[in-house]
Amino acid sequence: LLLSPHQIPLLSLVGFGDPVYNTKHEWVEDEMFAYETILTAAVDDVVTDLSVADGSIFRKDHVIQVDEEYMLVTAVNGNTVTVTRGYLGSTAAAHNAEAVVEVLYNETEEGAKAREARANQRKLVENYTQIFEETIEVSGSMMAVAQHGVSDEYERQRLHKQSELALQLEKAMIAGPGINNGLKRYMKGIRNYIVSNVEDASGQPVDMVKLNDALQKIYAAGGFKTVSNHVIMVPAKQKRAIAALGTDKVRYGVGDRIEGRVVDTIISDFGEFPVILNDNLKSSEIFIVDLNRIAVRPLGDRSFSHEYMGKQGDFIMGQLLGEYTLEFKQEKAHAKLVNLA
Repeated sequence: LLLSPHQIPLLSLVGFGDPVYNTKHEWVEDEMFAYETILTAAVDDVVTDLSVADGSIFRKDHVIQVDEEYMLVTAVNGNTVTVTRGYLGSTAAAHNAEAVVEVLYNETEEGAKAREARANQRKLVENYTQIFEETIEVSGSMMAVAQHGVSDEYERQRLHKQSELALQLEKAMIAGPGINNGLKRYMKGIRNYIVSNVEDASGQPVDMVKLNDALQKIYAAGGFKTVSNHVIMVPAKQKRAIAALGTDKVRYGVGDRIEGRVVDTIISDFGEFPVILNDNLKSSEIFIVDLNRIAVRPLGDRSFSHEYMGKQGDFIMGQLLGEYTLEFKQEKAHAKLVNLA
């Protein structure tokens, strides 16, 4: 019997894609201009300079709305948007920080010249290939000793090393830093790719509000508009926490002989999502990822393979080696919850 903690649920779900042919793998992503952001500072009813989280979505002559007030954009400087207050018959009012600022449309008058064009530049995204390698070494004595249930000690160790390498690749896919030190390359993992849709629980337990907030961020970015395959990936601790949600509403009859509940699917305001157990995540985090936007790709023909290196004295030796990268597309289509209880 083999007792193994080597679980690779993410790699098992994603599988292996087509090869790449450079140690620095690049791909191009495109996205539309957003039409919503938030105020980063409160304003009273007379301030004309708004501090916003993302000023790139605005242009001169945009009509925008904050709460019930319409405004006209007269200038944009970085994340500072200058506006005319109380526009289109609305009343200027105070607005709190984090109030939603929505772009409605361009103001256009009859007979006007065509306005200056703008286009959202496509973005080049990159990752590095990483080498995964293990060595098998079996002495002549070990090969000669009869072992119960083992007909070939070398083959037993090869299978174990293969499992270890798969786990190393899984951990790199999750936690890799994305660093190139010349001959030593480290792929970038999911944890470091997701920067836009992050829900910080600040030590509080997971609940449906936090999950829905993260899913709403994906929805607002358009992450569900194409054919997607989102899953909620959780470590064991958070799997138990999700299973405990709503247990106060579960009722058992006197004759019931089974107690407990298993939650394998979350039904949210944005659809149904499988809950996938993956204990390679931190106990305080949850990933919401679209498997259709993730690919694990080998460098050329350097998929995992075994090379027998023969007798090296009173032992025989072999090597398992592979080189892979993670292709993680459109990070705004994914989300993570961090600092959970």
